[in-house]
Amino acid sequence: MDPTIILVDIAILIIILILRALYTNWLAIKLKWESSFRRGFLVNLVWIIILVVISLLIIFITPPIFIEFGLIVDEINSIYLIISFSIFIINVIIGTFIVHSFYKKEFWGSLVVSIIMVISERAIMLIINVCIYIFFGQFLTEGFYLFTPF
Repeated sequence: MDPTIILVDIAILIIILILRALYTNWLAIKLKWESSFRRGFLVNLVWIIILVVISLLIIFITPPIFIEFGLIVDEINSIYLIISFSIFIINVIIGTFIVHSFYKKEFWGSLVVSIIMVISERAIMLIINVCIYIFFGQFLTEGFYLFTPF
């Protein structure tokens, strides 16, 4: 893996963390919740750490399983699509509990904030991915999915 791309991935992770913290803080202000940048930063730091751990587990556990079962590329792609959708749902659930625990609000409000955060992040990740392609000539970096969980 190219060291430049690894540095770009780490820079993207830091940018994502800061943007998510600002966005979470903005949502909390709009919902008239007790808000601060520090609280938004901590919410997103915990959230990202949990998702990176899950991503690492998937990255290191699934390939040996695929090899053991002798799956073909189409089957692997289908399985990754299912895993990605499952991780999306898990991401929303984890986010709901984290937002609920940090802001001490009802689960429905935390669920709405979590869904808004996850969908917004997916849109931003698409934009970042296109920018990486434009500036670095690589559409998907190897480390990109490690630092930007599903």
